[in-house]
Amino acid sequence: MVWRALVITLCLTVPTVGPAEKTSAAGSLEGVWKIVETVTTGADAATITDPQPSLVIFTKGHYGVLSVHRAQPRPQFAPPKDPNKLTDAEKIARYEQWSRFTANAGTYEVKGATLIRRPLVAKNETVMARNSSFASEFKLDGNTLWVVTKSEAGQPVSETRTKLKRIE
Repeated sequence: MVWRALVITLCLTVPTVGPAEKTSAAGSLEGVWKIVETVTTGADAATITDPQPSLVIFTKGHYGVLSVHRAQPRPQFAPPKDPNKLTDAEKIARYEQWSRFTANAGTYEVKGATLIRRPLVAKNETVMARNSSFASEFKLDGNTLWVVTKSEAGQPVSETRTKLKRIE
């Protein structure tokens, strides 16, 4: 359940700069970022202070997110005995590894301190199928970005604060 909250968080918290926003490189969301900390309070509370690899990219109006959502590396699995006919155990092992990975990209805009993302493509089909947008609050301080995502209506109450550092 924690990984699901983190997936939703990334979908909801990736910040972007609207086309009208003109700032210096240090004051812009445009660039390449990595997640350095995630704190979830409320339902499925968890703190990850040494996250697995991630890459968050913001360009003029578009974003992309790739990340592994868990404190430990993804589990490894053995090569299949028959690549054309996986056993149930082999399928489960692959699911366990793949389920911790988030990937989505789309367009974004900034309205004040709110980041609005609209996924166009995603690993999780339901993120794309929503045909909607995800809004998050954000704060940019030099090369540090904080994104705050709150649970959606009808979901257990939680808030996830994601800290990102600029790497390019």
